[in-house]
Amino acid sequence: MDGFNTFEKQDKVLLGLNSGNDAAAAYRILQQQGFAVLTFTAEEATAPAQLLPLLAEQAAKLDCAFIATGHYARIEVDEDGVSHVVAAVDADADQSALLAGLPQELLAKLVLPLGEFTKADAAEIASAKAE
Repeated sequence: MDGFNTFEKQDKVLLGLNSGNDAAAAYRILQQQGFAVLTFTAEEATAPAQLLPLLAEQAAKLDCAFIATGHYARIEVDEDGVSHVVAAVDADADQSALLAGLPQELLAKLVLPLGEFTKADAAEIASAKAE
């Protein structure tokens, strides 16, 4: 499977969790990308517009360079250094519209580990035994 970007080993990321396979897959992918993963559990009904600022606030308290969620979308940075939300590889699972209106200061810190994977890939990653 492709989709594994690599980051500096010392980078900490705060992952906003809910229950389910997507959260487990996001956690495993972030670890494989070299992050030290901390978790934060939010109410399931919390919309991204409320969740991400809360996540960023908690990340700052914990000295985390990045925040992450299990949304199916991707972040691309243009030649001017501006971050943009783009559709996930899995069009059927794409959640980029939910994240479209987020401010630049959040997008610049946001890692979306599931955006490069299909829902089936994520389920397989989540169910894989830890090595």
